[in-house]
Amino acid sequence: MVKINIAQLPARAAFSLIALVAMAGYHLGMRDDVEVQLIILCALLALTGLPHGAIDPAIARKAGLWSGLTGLLTFSAGYLALAVFAVGIWFTLPELFIIAMLALSAWHFSEDWSVYFDQPVSLAISSAVITLPSIFYSQEVLAIFNLLAPTYSSAIVAGMAIFSIVSTLYVFFCCFKIPHKSQAVLAELAVLFCAAMTLPPVPYFTVYFCLLHSPLHLSESLEQLGWLETVVYAVPFTVLSFAAGGIFLLSLPGMNFSFQLIQIIFIGLFALTIPHMLLIGTLNKGKNR
Repeated sequence: MVKINIAQLPARAAFSLIALVAMAGYHLGMRDDVEVQLIILCALLALTGLPHGAIDPAIARKAGLWSGLTGLLTFSAGYLALAVFAVGIWFTLPELFIIAMLALSAWHFSEDWSVYFDQPVSLAISSAVITLPSIFYSQEVLAIFNLLAPTYSSAIVAGMAIFSIVSTLYVFFCCFKIPHKSQAVLAELAVLFCAAMTLPPVPYFTVYFCLLHSPLHLSESLEQLGWLETVVYAVPFTVLSFAAGGIFLLSLPGMNFSFQLIQIIFIGLFALTIPHMLLIGTLNKGKNR
């Protein structure tokens, strides 16, 4: 049985410090260079973002979902099929893709706080984390959504802004009303809010996804699997993910390279999040039973 528990205070405290350094570094040296921001994002995706999902086959094997070479190939084929299906939705119904991406991402990211809060509060936190940039950097968010779902991008961003206000106010209310033992998590939420105010969408996403969400789950997986098995699965599947991204990049119509890279990152990550989320959700249900 897989243990899903990401309550690791030293790691969370370290995130707050690293995030503050990242915010300072952005304003001191990377503010006007989008390509450098994307390069850093890709580098961190290679180190933490993609590996935390690349070890899913190992987690599934440990949970007894497959065994042997045939089982690995079957599991990997199903995982890939779900990811390709998600990409197909973006090509045919991009607006539906975006709405589903936001909703499922909020549900998945809520696990980052489920140890400290009940489900409604955790979901409100993850929803605020995802939608806050639409308040402070509405034009930048709109530019990204114009690449992903151009027809209704303005309506989607406006809806995100409304949702952001509601979810953020609810989180503030709950943080004042509910007694807490963890000051580190409250500091973490304050840092994330400051990051949303001071960082544009791409650096902000880098800080949350690559410096908090992925490292927390990677550290949990290291406890379950050990370093050797984690590396054995993480390296080849991360390389395959980058290779698939390169093939996807070649299929996109000609445009600014930075725009193409943004499409690859957000669409590719969500496509991989679907099977990852289904796996983690299945294991959590099994644990609860």
